[in-house]
Amino acid sequence: MSPRSISHYEILDKLGEGGMGVVWKARDTRLNRLVAIKMLPADKLADEGRQRRFIQEAQAASALNDPNIVTIYEIASENGSDFIAMEYVDGQTLGHLIPKRGMRIEEILRYAIQISGALAKAHAAGIVHRDLKPGNVMVNSEGRVKLLDFGLAKLTEPDPPSAAGEDAPTRTLLARSEEGTIAGTAAYMSPEQAEGKPVDARSDIFSFGAVLYEMATGTCAFQGDSKLSTLSAVLRENPKPPSQAVSGVPLELDRIIARCLRKDPARRFQAMPDLKVALEELKEESDSGIAVPAAGGAPAPAPKPRLRLMLAVGAASMLVAATGTWFFYRSVSKPLPPMQSVPLTTYTGYQGHPSFSPDGSQVAFEWTGEEGGHSDIYVKLVEGGTPLKLTTSPQRSSSPAWSPDGRQIAFLRAGGLYSVSPLGGPERKLADAPVFSLAWMPDSQSLLVGSEKSAGQPRAIFQLSLRTGEMRQVTSPPPPANPGDGDGEPAVSPDGRTLAFLREVRVDADVYAQPLAGGPARRLTQRSQQRGGLVWASNREVLFCNFAALSGSMRRLAIDGSSQEQPVEGVLDGALDPAIARPANGPVRLAYARREADTNIWGMEIAPDVHGGIRTVIPPTMVIASTRADLSPQISPDGKRLAFVSDRGGYPEIWVGSADGAGPSQLTALKSPRCGSPRWSPDGKFIVFDSLAAGSNDIWMVGSDGGAPKQLTTEPSNDARPSFSRDGRWIYFRSDRSGSQQIWKIPSSAPFRPAVQLTENGGADAIEAPDGKLLYYTRPQGGLLSIPVEGGQESVVLDHVWPGLWSVADNGIYYLDAGAHSPDGTPIVWFSFATHKPVQVGAVRKPVPPSTPALSVSGDGRRIAWTQIDRWQFELMLIDNFR
Repeated sequence: MSPRSISHYEILDKLGEGGMGVVWKARDTRLNRLVAIKMLPADKLADEGRQRRFIQEAQAASALNDPNIVTIYEIASENGSDFIAMEYVDGQTLGHLIPKRGMRIEEILRYAIQISGALAKAHAAGIVHRDLKPGNVMVNSEGRVKLLDFGLAKLTEPDPPSAAGEDAPTRTLLARSEEGTIAGTAAYMSPEQAEGKPVDARSDIFSFGAVLYEMATGTCAFQGDSKLSTLSAVLRENPKPPSQAVSGVPLELDRIIARCLRKDPARRFQAMPDLKVALEELKEESDSGIAVPAAGGAPAPAPKPRLRLMLAVGAASMLVAATGTWFFYRSVSKPLPPMQSVPLTTYTGYQGHPSFSPDGSQVAFEWTGEEGGHSDIYVKLVEGGTPLKLTTSPQRSSSPAWSPDGRQIAFLRAGGLYSVSPLGGPERKLADAPVFSLAWMPDSQSLLVGSEKSAGQPRAIFQLSLRTGEMRQVTSPPPPANPGDGDGEPAVSPDGRTLAFLREVRVDADVYAQPLAGGPARRLTQRSQQRGGLVWASNREVLFCNFAALSGSMRRLAIDGSSQEQPVEGVLDGALDPAIARPANGPVRLAYARREADTNIWGMEIAPDVHGGIRTVIPPTMVIASTRADLSPQISPDGKRLAFVSDRGGYPEIWVGSADGAGPSQLTALKSPRCGSPRWSPDGKFIVFDSLAAGSNDIWMVGSDGGAPKQLTTEPSNDARPSFSRDGRWIYFRSDRSGSQQIWKIPSSAPFRPAVQLTENGGADAIEAPDGKLLYYTRPQGGLLSIPVEGGQESVVLDHVWPGLWSVADNGIYYLDAGAHSPDGTPIVWFSFATHKPVQVGAVRKPVPPSTPALSVSGDGRRIAWTQIDRWQFELMLIDNFR
């Protein structure tokens, strides 16, 4: 029976009913406005789980303020009935608006962009919807979208079976599993949600892809005769592309939907704002009149009559003035479409090192295959199709390079150089010398290879003749400071006159160029960083990839020094191994490998037991997590706060939160491509860190409660890994200003004096002992040493300690034993100052990121924090019409 009123709301009509309640249309008698009232049915009042979910919906939605999310006015209870008063939307659900053959592209994009914006707002607030479907999206008479029903948001507890019918606004499925329960609507839930696993924002992205698919085709992406068969389709089947189901669907929308619907969350769009941008760019192309390619070669829409008239008038006017001038302005004024990355491969496992065929129609690459394992060389058509496997060795085959004449593909295996036909067949060994990188000469008769004459010699670039087998040294690197130093990654300019390469010294590398006919090498980059590939964009410009820790970016640089390096438009973060195709008849294409890592910060608490051993108080727990990189944790001296690095705001910046991960807030906003290694001052008032914000890697300091960061070093050197002395007067850091990486120190406050070098035999990062008498530090090649803070003889403390993988507490040194092999993971070891004996206190079960501080311990040795890579994602990306 319909209630006549509840509280100050007059009930007018019943709008719907489902497992989470009955929805009524009502009038607010106080404010004289229409509202929607959702009431929990009387027979559900005794169900604590449903009451909790009912309240959760109100709390989740009321925490959001977005024009595309329904507004919650209040949650209240009267006469034992719980109810939510919310905005009344006069319109229809998206499910009622979708026709049998799908919507027009302009309608799809208009609604999809609004939905993606609403979900982005929810995700930013830490809310995952978990029940996105056309029935939970309202569209009012003005075309505005309103996202409804947050009843499943963020819940993981078991839910009782729903008594609602199949058409209820929210259906709940229950299935016991090892991971948990299944909650949501079968046809729209993600695979991880269907398996009862923990979900994050990427689960909503999958559901959004299912909604997009239905908007484009008029049919569900996943269908079955029962709920179980539908779940099976979600887990195991891929729907055919929308463009094959109905005509006129743009290929780019096909790609967007396919990426949303990938089974592996790591291979979907990783954040809703990125997906929203992709939809907005597609809408801009569609609205601007730029042809949006449709599958099957469907013609682009003809210009509108008014546009044709305007073009005709403009053409006539310009012809009257000057025909040649009209053609000139017509050509330069036409806007070029933006360069945009689209997936080239969408496979599971590692994919890397793309290399184009001379005509740009095919690409060779290395791939671990669907079953995983070692890499083999594959070839595929750029436009699609099944990859052809070329190698079958039990050893890894890598770094394919397609010859300019198109007849063979050279590649590396176990340090040797081989080649194979692009059509498959027998392999040919080209060189017995160890080879680490390669590039073809334009005549296809020789290759440039990175190799070494003998052990202990620096790596150099050699020219290998395929006819004679002779190797002629081309570059002359300096004597190595570390094993692996020298020249590699050769790249030949399109005209065959100039060689570009990377020269690595002490892990970092710079770009060099020299004439192939002979002459000195010129250093093109002055900011030593890790590099990940090199290619010529033209005879005057090179592209190269920077990567610090796990992020990366592609840059372009003129070899004559006429301009500074710039980011490459359209290239996504995590870029590596660029390749370019310049076919005689066709667009220039850029391909690159993309590596993304989901790095999160974990922690645990330990304490001594009554027998002098260690017991675990709190087991390993995820402390800081997001869909972006969170790394380099540092626990404050009082153990209550945690500083870390995150790029969740678009750039790597310093963040601070409580030690348990609550309330993280951004501390810096330098918008630098590199920022890291935070360390607290002894009083907890300041944090020192390193950053590229001023052009070179320098040491900076910022107040732990906020304020403007202050630059402490200004030398054109690579200064990094700072830490305070125990009295707070000095800051130790690593620098290569003397020609090799050593430990230096500077005063932390005025009067500022020149930096003082402390080590002579190498230093990577340093931490002062608790008593302030010794300085502990690691060497770049590993090993923990100590010297008196006032100077003196160095002593070896531990052999198996690596830069960034150690920390000092009052009771000893804690480190990750990266060389140990344990079924539990990488051991966390405590080296006691009292006993000088190592004791394992825990383990890191996943890999830790390279080249970044990854371990921190509180002063009392009870709380430990570290960074680990919870998930890897690899893919190849493509940019057509590259310029």
